[in-house]
Amino acid sequence: MKRFIHFLLLTVLASIVLSAADNYRLYKFKSGVVLYDVKTSSFDDTLNSHVQGIARLVFSEWGLNELKEEDVSEVQSGDFNDTKSRHTLTLVNNGTINSVDFEEKTIYKTRDRDLDLAITKKLDLSNESVKSLEKLGAIKEGNETVAGYVCDIWKYNHQEVCMYKGIPLKIVIQNAGFYSEKKAVKVLFDANIPESEFTLPDYKKVVDDAYSTNRSSVTRTEDYISSIIDLKSEMKKKGINLEDKNISITEAVEKDIINALGKRYLTKQKKYLPSLIDAMKTAKKCISNSKNREEAKKCLIPVTNINNKLGDKAPSFDFENFNSEKERAVKVLDKEIKNTEVTVNCVDKFSKTTDVIVCTEGKLLPQESSSSTVITTDTNESSSTIIVDQNSTNN
Repeated sequence: MKRFIHFLLLTVLASIVLSAADNYRLYKFKSGVVLYDVKTSSFDDTLNSHVQGIARLVFSEWGLNELKEEDVSEVQSGDFNDTKSRHTLTLVNNGTINSVDFEEKTIYKTRDRDLDLAITKKLDLSNESVKSLEKLGAIKEGNETVAGYVCDIWKYNHQEVCMYKGIPLKIVIQNAGFYSEKKAVKVLFDANIPESEFTLPDYKKVVDDAYSTNRSSVTRTEDYISSIIDLKSEMKKKGINLEDKNISITEAVEKDIINALGKRYLTKQKKYLPSLIDAMKTAKKCISNSKNREEAKKCLIPVTNINNKLGDKAPSFDFENFNSEKERAVKVLDKEIKNTEVTVNCVDKFSKTTDVIVCTEGKLLPQESSSSTVITTDTNESSSTIIVDQNSTNN
């Protein structure tokens, strides 16, 4: 079972250089609706293709709720003729990302840790779209009136984007044999947006296994933020400024960083892991005796509840093919129990994360292993580098 320390060490010091606001802000307006016309044409000696349709951007609560939709038809002519439709829709609702597949009639749900962090820290991202253009090397050249709003024209290579306060009102891509234009035809800002605008179709939902919308993901984000605060406080006591671009990370400092980051989680391990072992043993027996899918799913509830408190992702099983999945669940839980027993043995002995890592994995520093990860830190426009052993994060 991959413990929370994996999340901490691989994302440590990845600080977003942005300002905090009273609310999380993706846009400079509290709400907005932008309706676009979409036109694309491409041609060569054998094939002509024309795309035409509409798109819309709808957001409320400064972008905490955001819907992007595009519905177009493509007509191809030449060596063969064909007409097909393309309909896409993505809804982000308070950090939950819903991607609609209209062909499969399925909604794929996931979360993004960077987005979770930005929302939790109430970051102001409303200038990021313009900053991204500047980083690409785009140059601002004049302005244009689109849908009644005067927007700034940014040009980069074959692309032209007309931005109004961080919102694209016109996007043009043009080169030999290809022309694409997405242009706003109606714009409305700071108006009441009815909830019906954010309604998803009644399709089956598939939750991303890598990072689900369960409570553990929220706990991970909250603990990550708290651990970064703890880290800065601990380093300040030692007279170390991690934002200094000239800082030299010694082995001793690296251990201090790992221990400061892992302290909060180690405390949780000491408290919850013994109960987790008992819960997994009970769940293993319960699943073995279960007679159907619903009974088997209920067996895992205590395990999930404890993992939510730890911020760990609990083992999950579909049980659609009941007998085969039941057998797999028992094997997975058996392995998890053994791994957790090893971890508990080490957690009981030590009070520092570095000692627990060595106890469970037998190594800590990069020179002790060929499997290391270089982490470049970027805090307040300064950078430094930390190397951590990737094997040490898989307790």
